Amino acid sequence: MNNRIIALLLTLTLAFNQVPVNGCTNFLAGAGATVDGSTIITYSADSHNLYGELYHWPAKDWPEGSWLDIKEWDTGKPLGRIPQVAHTYSVVGNMNEY
Repeated sequence: MNNRIIALLLTLTLAFNQVPVNGCTNFLAGAGATVDGSTIITYSADSHNLYGELYHWPAKDWPEGSWLDIKEWDTGKPLGRIPQVAHTYSVVGNMNEY
């Protein structure tokens, strides 16, 4: 009987006490968690403001001395710059080709 009351209270609490959450969905599986030893990483931006946008940056070899401008993700506000690496991989969304 007590278990049923606890289950009912828990169900009612979860059903009627929902709080909006701003978050993203990430699934990560390390080499020890997959059959073939692969590492798997996925990311989903769960924001209603980002629906319909999927960015692509092709792989590129950068000239020596190149710089990368760092900007805030949501506002585009400049935050600084860092030296660019010699080669960048193809990127779709937030995931590169490897």
